[in-house]
Amino acid sequence: MSPTTLDPAALVIPLPADPGKARLALRVGCWTRAAQGKQNEDFYGVARPEDGTQTKGVVLALADGISASGLGRVAAEATVRSLLSDFYCTPAAWSTGHALEKLLCATNDWLAAQNTRRPEVDGIVAAVSALVLRNNRYFLAHVGDTRVYRLRGPVFKQLTMDHTWPRQDMRHVLKRAIGLDTHLVVDFADGELKAGDIFLMVSDGVWDVLGERRMKAVLESEPDSHAAARALVDTAHTHQAAYMGRNDASAIVVQVLSAE
Repeated sequence: MSPTTLDPAALVIPLPADPGKARLALRVGCWTRAAQGKQNEDFYGVARPEDGTQTKGVVLALADGISASGLGRVAAEATVRSLLSDFYCTPAAWSTGHALEKLLCATNDWLAAQNTRRPEVDGIVAAVSALVLRNNRYFLAHVGDTRVYRLRGPVFKQLTMDHTWPRQDMRHVLKRAIGLDTHLVVDFADGELKAGDIFLMVSDGVWDVLGERRMKAVLESEPDSHAAARALVDTAHTHQAAYMGRNDASAIVVQVLSAE
């Protein structure tokens, strides 16, 4: 089964329901902007099976490529594309978490080998967050400092942990990333989907600039997921240009709707 990568503008995707559970649908919006004067080294994607059965769920991934040589986009794009194209080909007996781990580790092995063969590029790595929404549950895999949040009612909660060094002067230096080491450790989480939930996936060009209070306010004020993603990215881009560094900004907003 091969995936279809979907147009990211305000998608509405129905989900099948578990027995006895309410049917849900997803409204998905995405936006990204490069920092001024540089190539965009963020990359995102959204996919589902071509046949529409969605037995393995809808997959969303956001990666932030990092490289001193400016080639981080290679790492980010390879990570997302391989995950989206290969997820639906994994054996049916594999759990969602196992499938995500196998695919991320395979990309890690390839990228780490490329870095060993080409020391002149000074290493290219990627932070990545992947979210699978299937029936009435979500599954999350994460490495690095991209972030995933969930807004449920008034509670805005970060679902991921940053894999960065704790010192203030190293707070953006990754200690875990795709391609950084031959051994990859992936964080996993899962939970129940509820109508009204909003999931937010962002690169550090958004969360580090806006902070949780502003991000939450945008999600609560924008009824459309695509408009919310664009508002987050554009606001972060404007503020960053005034006083921050040069980080690309990307956001994926997923609204969970009742399909009853």
